[in-house]
Amino acid sequence: MRCNWIAVWLALIYFHIAAQASAQELRKVAAMYGARSGASWPLWMAKEGGYYRKYGLDVEMVFGVHPAPIAAILSGYAVMTSTGSDPGVLAVAQSNSLVLTGSFLNKGTFALVAAKNLTSMQQLAGKKIGVGRVGDPPYHFTVSLLEKFGLSAKDVQWVSTGVDAATRAAALQSGQIDAALVTAPSYFRLEAAGFRVLGMVSDYEDIYVSTYYMFRRDSVSAERKLVEAFIKAHAEAIKRFYDDKPFAVHTMIHYGGARDQRDAGKAYEIFAKSRSFEAVPYVLKDSVKAAVERQSQAQPQLRQFDFSKVIDNSIVDRLTKEGFFEEVFGPSIRDLQQKRRAQAFWG
Repeated sequence: MRCNWIAVWLALIYFHIAAQASAQELRKVAAMYGARSGASWPLWMAKEGGYYRKYGLDVEMVFGVHPAPIAAILSGYAVMTSTGSDPGVLAVAQSNSLVLTGSFLNKGTFALVAAKNLTSMQQLAGKKIGVGRVGDPPYHFTVSLLEKFGLSAKDVQWVSTGVDAATRAAALQSGQIDAALVTAPSYFRLEAAGFRVLGMVSDYEDIYVSTYYMFRRDSVSAERKLVEAFIKAHAEAIKRFYDDKPFAVHTMIHYGGARDQRDAGKAYEIFAKSRSFEAVPYVLKDSVKAAVERQSQAQPQLRQFDFSKVIDNSIVDRLTKEGFFEEVFGPSIRDLQQKRRAQAFWG
């Protein structure tokens, strides 16, 4: 009996030491996210699902509105942020200290929601459409969607209503505007109140609403394993997203991306149906091109900027060649890998 107790105590001591060693091996870092919406879903799931820890990271998730996430990367407070394509290309063009290393999202869950008496996109001709400002990303996404139905930017009236979707939704409800582009889950409540969804951005592959990984240049050059750890953790989180709806819904509610089970579940179905999250997260050439085109109207110098200096697809490419994404998602991903590699930005 005495020997058995000694064996038990030795085992407990061993596991305690092993647990301490494991905890000490985790690297404590901060990661920023700028939206409490589906665009941040893979980060939340990597945290909640233990995938950051699997790859040696103890990640503190920090929320901040633009430009706080980019400032946090520049200052060294955070090591990674997920940034929208438009602020991303502007930031890397203005600072040689920043690099984009991947893109896990290229579709947006924007819906063009209109007043209750409007039933078709063509009826928006001459009507007031709310945006943050003419020239901002929602403006350009709206223009791209209108063009799918034969309308141009000149066919409607543009009204500045404020930068966020909630403000645009309020302006639509009060009758100040006739339509606005609103993200999920915000537009669900408008739809429930009788407002009409006339079109979805996610229905069109060529309307790029991308989210990029942004790191400091010195991290990418000197700490590639750190960058790789984030990409791997997010890939596993995305696989979990598609496989485990209950966990995905729980995670979104926990982080404030949806107020209840119904909203989170409906948002999940939209993301899952359109396969919005990228299994093979290259920064895509046409995504960069679209963001540059949108932003160059205000900053024409972007058209001459050499983005090959600030976009690095090499880590994603190496993981692809090593079979990491195929190991996570299965052999059915091979065709997608070839497609995304051909579409990737290479300079």
